[in-house]
Amino acid sequence: GGGYGGGGYEDDGGYGGGGGYGGGGYGRGSFRGRGRGGFRGRGRGRGRGPPPDGPIDELKLYVGGLDWNVDKAGLQDIFSKYGECEAEVMLDKWSGRSRGFGFVTFADSGAATAAKEAMDGQEILGRVVAVNNARQRVELPEAGAPAGGDGGDEAPME
Repeated sequence: GGGYGGGGYEDDGGYGGGGGYGGGGYGRGSFRGRGRGGFRGRGRGRGRGPPPDGPIDELKLYVGGLDWNVDKAGLQDIFSKYGECEAEVMLDKWSGRSRGFGFVTFADSGAATAAKEAMDGQEILGRVVAVNNARQRVELPEAGAPAGGDGGDEAPME
């Protein structure tokens, strides 16, 4: 069934099990489906983008690249040797699993700086972590708007 489902079914929102998979349509059909559904589930939509670009928080460190097995207590344990701190590991709201990054908030900025310099690029459970000063969230009036802010998806990316 080569060309049959190529046009009709595929464009009906990836409906056609019969059509989309026939011959040449396969690549296009399956790619389209992934683009749609895949984004939502993994929580990597457009709105999230890079970290917020607000003022740097002297007391709060972003810790990225964490092994999924590092929990809040483990993270706090690792960083508490640099000073009094409180850790949080960000969890996926659907699966409840670690999203691979967290934040550590220190009581004083000297301890935060010492921890950042000591831990950035170090291994935790075999994974190299990135440690940076967290930035404070800047609440913009159009927080839900697409990244770019000047028309979102209509403008070409180049």
